[in-house]
This record gives sequence, structure tokens and C-alpha cells, in this order.
Amino acid sequence: MPEEIRDTASARTVIVRLRPETHKALWIEVAEEDPSIQAWVDAQIERELGIGPAAAKCGGRDTRARR
Repeated sequence: MPEEIRDTASARTVIVRLRPETHKALWIEVAEEDPSIQAWVDAQIERELGIGPAAAKCGGRDTRARR
């Protein structure tokens, strides 16, 4: 998992609205891995975009065609 973003001056905010059942499933998934939801979401986005430490663990930038 990436480190928590501590420099809030440079951090950006994204608001995501989830259905209650989706949020519950996310909360359970994250609780099993023991990071914060913030760290989990950050890692998933980095992995999908092929950037950051999460992507480095799975081989770097993804070369799939973007939608």
C-alpha cells in the first residue's frame, strides 16, 4: 500500500459516492488488508494507471489500450 498522503497542501480530493452495500464491501475488504480506505483506493488507482509504487510491484506502466 502507498503511504498516506501527509502533505495536504499538494494532495487532491476526489469525492466518490457509493451505494451502502458497495461501501460495506469496500470497508470489509480494506479491514482485511489493514490500510485506510484512502491508502487502498490510492493503490488501486496507481495500479490501474501503471504509476507509483503499486504499479512497480506488478511491472510498471500498463500497455493496454485506454478506453
